[in-house]
Amino acid sequence: MSKRIAIFKNIGIGLIFLFGIVSCEKDLEDIAVDLTGQRPFEVGDSIFEVIAYHRNVDSNRVDNNEPDNAQLNAPLGLLGVNSDMTFGAMNSDLISQVLLPLTGADFGDNAIIDRVVLDIPYFSTRDGDQSAVDPATGLPIINEGGDTLKVPNFILDSIYGNKDLEYQIAVFELGTFLNSLDPEDPTKPKSYYSDKEYELRDELFSGGFKPNRNDTVLYVERRHLDGDPTTVDDIDTIKTETAAPSIKFDLDEQFFKERFVDHDNPFDFENNGNFVRYFRGLYVDAEGFDGSLLNLQVSNASMTIYYTNDVVTDEPDDEDLNGNGINGEEDVVVKTKQGQRYNLGGVRTSKYNRNYTGSEIERPLTNPDTETGEINLYLQGAAGSEIILEVFDEETVDYLRQQNFLINEANLVFYLDGDQNEIPSRLLLYKYDFNSFVDDFYSFRYGADVFGGELEYDDEGNPEKYKFRITEYINRVLKGDEPIAMSRLALRNLVNTDFPQGAVRDTTVSDWNWIPKGVILHGNKPKDNQKRIKLEMFFSK
Repeated sequence: MSKRIAIFKNIGIGLIFLFGIVSCEKDLEDIAVDLTGQRPFEVGDSIFEVIAYHRNVDSNRVDNNEPDNAQLNAPLGLLGVNSDMTFGAMNSDLISQVLLPLTGADFGDNAIIDRVVLDIPYFSTRDGDQSAVDPATGLPIINEGGDTLKVPNFILDSIYGNKDLEYQIAVFELGTFLNSLDPEDPTKPKSYYSDKEYELRDELFSGGFKPNRNDTVLYVERRHLDGDPTTVDDIDTIKTETAAPSIKFDLDEQFFKERFVDHDNPFDFENNGNFVRYFRGLYVDAEGFDGSLLNLQVSNASMTIYYTNDVVTDEPDDEDLNGNGINGEEDVVVKTKQGQRYNLGGVRTSKYNRNYTGSEIERPLTNPDTETGEINLYLQGAAGSEIILEVFDEETVDYLRQQNFLINEANLVFYLDGDQNEIPSRLLLYKYDFNSFVDDFYSFRYGADVFGGELEYDDEGNPEKYKFRITEYINRVLKGDEPIAMSRLALRNLVNTDFPQGAVRDTTVSDWNWIPKGVILHGNKPKDNQKRIKLEMFFSK
């Protein structure tokens, strides 16, 4: 007889009637709902021990290349580096195709590039106003009335790690063609995983970087309007309508002069299909020992080429546009400032690198105790770690089916181990052996909200636990006639692509994951730990 059956028979059955007599009103209320109109019944509850251990997630899907995914649910980009003693080190790179401007890529006559900027918006929240500060002097900026100028104040969201540490960023021309269709089956979109290797070509930028919530404005100096490049003729002030902050990298102007402005094959710029084969995209590489990881709005990112060219126009009667001292001329050549915006679109993806050497998670992740489980459990998203749960063995399942129980409520509860920051707001529990959702998650009777998994707080407002109600699933497993197969369960970070989409619900769990938050949970050992993982069941017979 298995240990889990012995525990149930000696503890659960031995106390079933005592527990039944004193069972709380909520349990009896649930039972009454489930058993209305049936014969008299007995009630009880019991605790089942669970074995829990780790699984190393080698890679996750990280692309946006799925037509059925609404834009709202598209995976987020992840960029940066981070290292800690618990979960080890991670760095993440961004990869994206670049699409032509809506108006095309005609640079006109005698185009001279002023600046090329890659712009990637942060996730941010406005938090009132702040005093404007001169970045050169560090002093407040005073307006014409003698008062300190006020500008919007933003808080950066979705940053994990130490945002005050600088690390290195390099931007490359991508050498790998990102195919939107699977070459082995062109009827399906191609999937990109976080461990894929990419070819890199010319380096377009290299420099230090750390997040900057005040990076809200771009200034573009125009030096080619009067023919003298040694002087600044005008300065463009570029900012969004909300003045929200974004990352800005200056790219190599000479590269874009040669490959874009001076390129003599118009076929390559005729449409996006041709263009993404000619210029395959950008690769943003993050390097360093420690710093921060950022989820970014890559769907709103862009590369803009600011340039000046010759435009033939007629002068108004009172203006001298070409500076020759004569007003009102016709067909004069005027140096004109321009800009072309190339959105980061098409296929977007990421590359993750992890190193667990010397971290707390290294031993349980690389050598998990699958026989007796673990004292502590380390869960992290973005090609990190998942928790495997063995709830019942076959002998226990066979025994429980013979008892003809009706399960009124079944819960798995996971308690946090100690005070922690930057932990997941919600976890997902799924059937690992079948890579499918637990029945309660997509059930029309219960659904995701009743199923649970959200972070719960104690009476003092501190993060305490995650709780899952798996009543329908356990009932279906233990049914006497036509039961479903038992599966090991798995616990991981939940992301928005996990929610069933549309009227036809796919029960298969997707393998997207891009949020690197981690959490330490109590495991299933030791037995005297009241916060250990266990299955709580309330039943009637």
